[in-house]
Amino acid sequence: MTVAVIAAGLLIGVIQQAGLPLQDPLNWWLYMLETESETMLPGTLPLVDSRFLNSDVETSTGSLSNVERFLFIRSSSPGWTQEESSRFSLTGTVAGEVQNYSESLEARIGATARIFVDILPGLFLDERLSIWAGSDDNPPSYFSPYHEGMERGRHLYVDWGYLQWNNETVSLSFGRIPQRWGPGRYSQLLLSNNSPPLDMLKVQFNLWNSLRFTGFTSTIDSDSGTYLTAHRLDISPRKNLRIGLCESILFKTEGLDFAYMNPIIPWYPVQWNERVDDNAFFSFDVSWKPFRGIETYGELLIDDIQYENTNDRPNKLGWTAGLSAYISPLDLGTVIEYTRIDRYVYSQRKPYNYYLHHGEIIGSELGPDADRITLSLGTSAAWPVLCEMTVDHTRHGEGTVQEGWPDSASTGGTFPSGTVEYLTGAELHVGWYPLDFLELHGEVGNVWIRNLNHVSGESDSDFSTSLEAIFNW
Repeated sequence: MTVAVIAAGLLIGVIQQAGLPLQDPLNWWLYMLETESETMLPGTLPLVDSRFLNSDVETSTGSLSNVERFLFIRSSSPGWTQEESSRFSLTGTVAGEVQNYSESLEARIGATARIFVDILPGLFLDERLSIWAGSDDNPPSYFSPYHEGMERGRHLYVDWGYLQWNNETVSLSFGRIPQRWGPGRYSQLLLSNNSPPLDMLKVQFNLWNSLRFTGFTSTIDSDSGTYLTAHRLDISPRKNLRIGLCESILFKTEGLDFAYMNPIIPWYPVQWNERVDDNAFFSFDVSWKPFRGIETYGELLIDDIQYENTNDRPNKLGWTAGLSAYISPLDLGTVIEYTRIDRYVYSQRKPYNYYLHHGEIIGSELGPDADRITLSLGTSAAWPVLCEMTVDHTRHGEGTVQEGWPDSASTGGTFPSGTVEYLTGAELHVGWYPLDFLELHGEVGNVWIRNLNHVSGESDSDFSTSLEAIFNW
């Protein structure tokens, strides 16, 4: 029956593209589905080709197939209401949460409204607004965390809103679009959902089912003329292998800069020969499944390499390596991932070129001068209950993005630098999906901190619990 439901949904003449919000915990299971299937996810999320969900996943109990069916429902375009020449839907969520954190009880409530309009064949509008209030001025979990209301406790925000036209080869998008590039489950080094979604013009080409090109131009601060352009080429030489090549430039300009806004040409020669202080990045990532149920992945970020080092300046690099596995007889998935980011990564000589959007790092939330190892285990054996246990250990040095790229920076020294802050965390998350429109989430966790705020000998421990109910209408 599960396969029939999925197959029926895929009998759409035009390939629909939609996706889960990047904060949704079901994204962890989307990656598990990739690990267990014979199909690779694209290198960019949340846009997910619906054909990916028509995988041949089967387990001894069929549990993951139930997750697959649920993911298809959640990732597909919203349900239609037929009205003359246009089709539209209005959907949303209502969420309430109670959290006990740092010996204080907090209450939060929020709602979203999503409008989806099929304007013409291949052309649609997708927009979501959210509003929430919280006793601690925070939204419920899994809401977009970027709300910046002017008054404490009341927030209204545009989570995303864009027009998109696509066919089997080309996709054009304009508007506010969330992005996450690369295979990292817990850290994406070039583009992550750590910062608010970017307002952009975006183009994608899907060529011969083995090449996918993505490029965009976006504003970082339109009042000051700061922009971010990025492009990416995903190469799939084999069904079980995907290679991503990326480049981005953050720059300030008086007007439109078509040298950087041209997504086809490489930008580094332009920056090297025609500019001086623009912030350029390269990123390389790979996902490989040597056999079904096992996936290895990695990403290398190059902020700066001193290949003509005459002043003993350090390189600025970041990298991630991970392994994902799904054991079908136990309905058990696991991920282990390590990320390291050198000091001064995301920084630059000029503060307006820091790799930030609304004060948040556009790349990994881990930030520079830090590393982290993460281990997670999850099971779908008790579907419709999903359980995930995550433990991690983080080291933070004293370096920050705001320290810039000082003239005193030189090779050598320890990593992480200065008095290192150590954080060890453990969290258990249980999600219950009794109905397609109802979900309940419970979490319990603790974080142990040593050398708090880089003060030697200072320590702390934060225990938290939460219970959240989400109604999808």
